[in-house]
Amino acid sequence: MGIRTNALIFPAGVLMTLALVACSDTSGLSVTKNTNTDIDVTSNHTAHTDVEQGIWPPQPLGITNIEGYPASARSGAEQSVIDSARRALMNNPETREVLGNNYRQFDGSLGSGKSDITASFLFYNYLNNTTIEARLTRAGNVVNEVFPASEWQPPEHSDEVVEAIALGQASLAENGYETAGLEGTAMLAFPQISQIASTDRHYYSERLLYVTFGQGDGAIPVYSALVNLSNGSVTESGLVR
Repeated sequence: MGIRTNALIFPAGVLMTLALVACSDTSGLSVTKNTNTDIDVTSNHTAHTDVEQGIWPPQPLGITNIEGYPASARSGAEQSVIDSARRALMNNPETREVLGNNYRQFDGSLGSGKSDITASFLFYNYLNNTTIEARLTRAGNVVNEVFPASEWQPPEHSDEVVEAIALGQASLAENGYETAGLEGTAMLAFPQISQIASTDRHYYSERLLYVTFGQGDGAIPVYSALVNLSNGSVTESGLVR
């Protein structure tokens, strides 16, 4: 496992987007217009209702035309931050080095409000069989942490599912099994305890998906295959045992 960092400078537009998201209240925002000219808006305190008026919680006086802040706007701002952070990471030389030329990119996520991380992303390198967590800090640094596949792998990607099903289907057809009309599914495969040397290793050392073909709707599958996406091979294809 290794950690690599590299300084990065944000464009002005990215910093503006980050600031907007960081200042947003996660409980929802509102835009208000004060149309009551009788209230001293330069005062340090805003007039509110109180308990004697039978209104609780207290509400500001003289506020009208309250307009809700659309949830889609905040979602769009957050996605903009993730997209900007992803571009910054993909332009980082050290990130490109650990990713290599044969990798899969998984979804990214924003850091929490109390974290020094702006966004983080997961990748899988099929050539080196490593999982990479790439993080962009609020200071503009890039941190790449690399894990052997046997230690940690992300859940199956939707594109991996499609690829694994196609490989499994081709292998079954070569062995004389007909999968037409059957529903194919695929998920990340996990080794049995007897297959791994250490009990703290819960993953294969390569990227393997378990593929099944059946009628669906909870019915027991008819065929199965173990697909290795690291080298494009298929093993143990045939009738489900």
